[in-house]
Amino acid sequence: MNHYISVIYKAGVLASLFVVLAVYCHPCAADENHDWRNDWGLREDFDIAIDTEGYSFPVSIAFVPEPGNGPKDPLYFVTELRGRVKVVTNDRSVYTFAEDIFRFKPMQELPSQSGEGGLTGICLDPVHGYVFITFAYEDDDKVLRNNVVRFQSEPETFSLEPSSKLAFTDIFYDAVTGLSHQIGPCQVDKETLYVGVGDGYTVFNVGPDGHNTSRSIDSVLGKILRMTLDGKPLGSNPYYVDGDTGKARNYVWAKGFRNPFGLKVVNGRVFVADNGPSVDRFTEVREGEDYLWDGTNWSIGANSLQVLSPATGVTQLDFLPEDSAIFPEEYRGRFYLTLCGFPSTEVIRDADRGIVGLRYGFGDNEILSPPNYLLKYRGEGLQMVVGLGAGPDGLYFLPLYPDASGRSYVLKIVYEKGSRYPQGLENVTNTFGFIKDRGCLTCHTFEGHGLGGDGPSLDKDALIARIEERITSPEYSEFVSELDKMDREPFRSFKEARREVLEKRGLDKISTWMKYRIMEPRFDNPHARMPNMGIRERNAEMVVDFLLSEERVDDNRLDMRVRRFMKHFIPELKYRYLVYSFALGFSLSLLLLGGYSVFRKRVRR
Repeated sequence: MNHYISVIYKAGVLASLFVVLAVYCHPCAADENHDWRNDWGLREDFDIAIDTEGYSFPVSIAFVPEPGNGPKDPLYFVTELRGRVKVVTNDRSVYTFAEDIFRFKPMQELPSQSGEGGLTGICLDPVHGYVFITFAYEDDDKVLRNNVVRFQSEPETFSLEPSSKLAFTDIFYDAVTGLSHQIGPCQVDKETLYVGVGDGYTVFNVGPDGHNTSRSIDSVLGKILRMTLDGKPLGSNPYYVDGDTGKARNYVWAKGFRNPFGLKVVNGRVFVADNGPSVDRFTEVREGEDYLWDGTNWSIGANSLQVLSPATGVTQLDFLPEDSAIFPEEYRGRFYLTLCGFPSTEVIRDADRGIVGLRYGFGDNEILSPPNYLLKYRGEGLQMVVGLGAGPDGLYFLPLYPDASGRSYVLKIVYEKGSRYPQGLENVTNTFGFIKDRGCLTCHTFEGHGLGGDGPSLDKDALIARIEERITSPEYSEFVSELDKMDREPFRSFKEARREVLEKRGLDKISTWMKYRIMEPRFDNPHARMPNMGIRERNAEMVVDFLLSEERVDDNRLDMRVRRFMKHFIPELKYRYLVYSFALGFSLSLLLLGGYSVFRKRVRR
């Protein structure tokens, strides 16, 4: 009898193992029929193309400002997390520019957290032909440290391989860094190099000046550093005392950052995207200022121009100037930021991974429009949008992981009027998520959600009362009559919309006004401060129905969180699982039959 139980036990173990292998190992195998285009949701009138492929964990991209005309002249550089620098030529050939630059071997590869280190940033100086890279490495004592290496290449047009290299080791050698909170981006502005450095997970360490490491001028961690292109400190830095390359305060230009992975210099002005614990921030950085990181979300939001909530990890940003030819006017003059998420979690967070754009008023130093998605990741499983760069013919971005077919590539977003990508951003299934994506909760609050800036509450009762008071007043009718006389946009195009509002009654009147207000905030108010976010009529109606609904599904309810958890851990049923189930049932039947036969033989004896 004991032998029979043992056989059945072994059969159960084998069956369980079979289930695990069948259900959870299928993502490891490449799906040759995978259509990579379905992994991405894209705004209407845009398309995506594969520019080059054949990478391993690509993380950042930098374009040659004025590339040569030859087919083998470099067009852009790509860094790979494990230490290779690739160069792509005009004919889209991919070459290895440099490798074996440093030593870093993670205990476990991504998506394990121990794999979150290595080569990160890259920036170019075309005047001298310099290629700068930033990375974390293990020294001879296996201690993780930051560094910058400068490669010499051909001035102006660059080359397929460097002629020499120079390391800036002394600057960083006294500071132990941490995985994922390591050195990040770099930017060249004329004869100056800016470098963003993470806090190395040292927020609660106190420096000689009594501040935590991020805010102490005696540490390079948690800083924006400023130096010459030779790695020397600049005498114009705010805390400069001498030319010592080992003294942190000589290099500190701004302090108090957690993880400034986004860095861009525009006309001499420095902009940073800093990753926080639960919120991220985008801000303009000024010389000598303290950006207050002390371990709290409050400190991330206190000195920012735009809070990104919840945190999704801004990894790179770029700016598309007004005179750019790659996108139409409404998409120019904007910063574009990549939201990457965490390397070791699948896409179950509140905010989508992708690319957002926001407009900044350089004259008034303020955000003119909240972050709006240009692209979202819609695929299954692990993926991160990390690298970003404006090229001569589109906005390029780098997914960190291979897709389901095993391909790893550089993708390019191009504008094509009338194009309808297979997966559009307008295919909205979560209205609350749509409201958050459009940045509405940056200015407004709604049922306990949002930051509550300048905008009023969107809670139903207060919303209805406020709108009703305005649009049912005699003054409103008179005001509309005056607007109808205006022969400029948007007032001319929305004349019939205002008339429709006046003719409606009750809740229909309110919902009609809300719809047009969402589509064009200035349709009945020339002084409206709310930006036009390009929301189409069907989505405006969807938002109105959601805000005025008596019953609403709250995505943050416990049952909805449980559903998302189950969806994350239990695979979606597909045809292949019928095959798995049949194979499992057949195998289990054989095992049980074998065990039963053994048992019968023992009984007969």
